[in-house]
Amino acid sequence: MPTAVQSILIVVHELTPQQRRELAVALALIDAEPSANRQEFVQSIRGKYRHLPTSSEAFLLRKAAETALESRP
Repeated sequence: MPTAVQSILIVVHELTPQQRRELAVALALIDAEPSANRQEFVQSIRGKYRHLPTSSEAFLLRKAAETALESRP
């Protein structure tokens, strides 16, 4: 049974040269977009959540305190 990648390669080999060029352009655009969108997203939320502690140690301390409160009889 062919893997997903093998199946894709089989289909790509059946494309015309023009279709392969179009596919290459489309893939390049898809590959280029996430980093730009991700960077914009990070910049948009950076100030919004500035007051929250971000270290894993701070998170674990908060969770330990919550667990201790929940464990009380």
